[in-house]
Amino acid sequence: MPKTTAQLVPFCLALAISLLPQTVLAFDGQTDDGGGSGGRPDQQMQETADYGDIMDDVEAVIDAMDEAMGNSGSTAEAFRAPTPESSHKASRTSQPKIAQGPRTPSPIVVELFTAEGCDVCPPAQEMLGNLQGRPDVLVLSWHVDYWDYLGWTDGFARPEFIERQKGYNRSRGARTLFTPQMIVAGETALDNPNPAALTAAIKHERAEGDHVAITRRGDAMRSEIELSPLTTLPGEIMVQLIRYIPNRTVDVTAGENDGKQLSMYNIVVGNEVLAHWDGKAPLRMTVTLGVGRAGSFPADTRHALIVQQLHHRSPGEIFATVLLD
Repeated sequence: MPKTTAQLVPFCLALAISLLPQTVLAFDGQTDDGGGSGGRPDQQMQETADYGDIMDDVEAVIDAMDEAMGNSGSTAEAFRAPTPESSHKASRTSQPKIAQGPRTPSPIVVELFTAEGCDVCPPAQEMLGNLQGRPDVLVLSWHVDYWDYLGWTDGFARPEFIERQKGYNRSRGARTLFTPQMIVAGETALDNPNPAALTAAIKHERAEGDHVAITRRGDAMRSEIELSPLTTLPGEIMVQLIRYIPNRTVDVTAGENDGKQLSMYNIVVGNEVLAHWDGKAPLRMTVTLGVGRAGSFPADTRHALIVQQLHHRSPGEIFATVLLD
């Protein structure tokens, strides 16, 4: 094993390159109980995609792999940033840290599980629309298909979105699914929400403050992002790329909403787990958008990163959010 920094740098670089197809690719396009785009949770670490696809979409590059990579060659270590001690020792040879600037609090994520075929969902969609322009909130609409049997097929629904909703409900001990349902910051569930309850939940989550500091450099197409823990975090955290389209209207001609025109906001069209993080040392990533598989999504697709707890492979509290465009 290399003994000096001069020997360690090429060793780590070669190791990182050799690991990349097995580690980053294992997360591309896969899902867990928290949702995703394709695949069962137990397939997540088994299925791989073509190397070119993942490098087209997103590059997850961890810098300054000094002692962290020297101590372990596991997949988990490939995503782990250096310890404070190793970062200090490598500071003269590694790339400069992302410049620290004024920190803006992360937006509170408000997720709506909805369906075009559900007659009590339009008021909840309207509430989502009223929040859409707020800079301190990110609204996301996840469409589910278990109302399709009533005669109208929701074109935005995906089975993996139902799995995300099931994961939230398992975490809180609920046995049935409900639409419309809102989840605020991954913690507070609101079945058949009303504006007062939603406002109170957002205010409560905002009062908690941030759990992760975010620094960012670059532009909308390519960003260097560093996540640093501000408090003690749980040991398993996933970093997800969420793709969503800002708005659509649909004329429904069957089912419970027959004859209605529905307005929908920030509709999720893709969800990919990019990395797993232990929440201890800073995590640095480079995220590139707008190329490769992105061409299969609508031209107005937007993107966000969500840093979220995994609780027994189910989605939990959301610790940070980065709006990428």
